[in-house]
Amino acid sequence: MDCMEKSLFGSNKPWPLEIKAGDYLLLHHYEIGGLLGLWQATGNGARNIVPKIWGGKFPFQTRIKLIVPKVTEVPRQILADAGVDPSIGRFDHCLDDALAQRIIQSLQDI
Repeated sequence: MDCMEKSLFGSNKPWPLEIKAGDYLLLHHYEIGGLLGLWQATGNGARNIVPKIWGGKFPFQTRIKLIVPKVTEVPRQILADAGVDPSIGRFDHCLDDALAQRIIQSLQDI
């Protein structure tokens, strides 16, 4: 997964432009229908931070850092409690502080 190796999230949709430094982020893993976490934006989202990555398919980007010990699937019960359903792709790309803190705690316990 290039995004983790390059510490960069990208999309072909403009949602990364809404990201501000310090925002908490999850990665939607389409193959498992789950969310992986947890990262924090190290800068504001922008267009073409690294223009040629992913062959230019994902020009809307934000730099990230992992803030939990390892990349782990977020427990589905925490997501369900927050009204998040990653299996159908309906979730906010940026988390509020309370949900981020719950996810951080749950991932540190794993």
